[in-house]
Amino acid sequence: MPEPENTPAVNEHGYPDATPVAEMATEHQVAYWKHHARKHEATAKAAPDAAELERLRAAEAELATRKAADLTDAERLQAEKDAAETARQTAERERDEARLEAVRITVAASKGLTPAQAARLQGSTKEELEADAEALLKDFAPVSGGTTHRVGGDRGSDVGTAGSVSSGAERYAQKFGK
Repeated sequence: MPEPENTPAVNEHGYPDATPVAEMATEHQVAYWKHHARKHEATAKAAPDAAELERLRAAEAELATRKAADLTDAERLQAEKDAAETARQTAERERDEARLEAVRITVAASKGLTPAQAARLQGSTKEELEADAEALLKDFAPVSGGTTHRVGGDRGSDVGTAGSVSSGAERYAQKFGK
């Protein structure tokens, strides 16, 4: 039986190139997936295994050792100097950050700030931090003037201050006459 004229040309792998997989015939789909599976298997086989990776790591370490040995004394001293300078700069930065944090905590404690408020303090000197703490306290100070009204009513705060059982019994007797 002759093939229909609209059948796409099949490549060397057994499936048409410019046809979506969903539109391929079953035998073309099988060839398509078989080709891609073989391609991925070849990629996986070409990758180094654990023993090969270990050998490469050992060779890299040996190369680094040889390069270090090949350095002249001046180059070696320069590399050590650069490493020491970097370590010094890191230590100074950490020291300055620790000092600033200690000052921030001291200022926050002296001004009575909460830890959340202390974390918001801005400044790089004690004076700047104190000024910021004062501004923070001023911004969040309770509004004065008038009585404060409690949400939900007085909740019993208007009742006498005596808290004993006998005073409660007396109030009951006065109210209900019993």
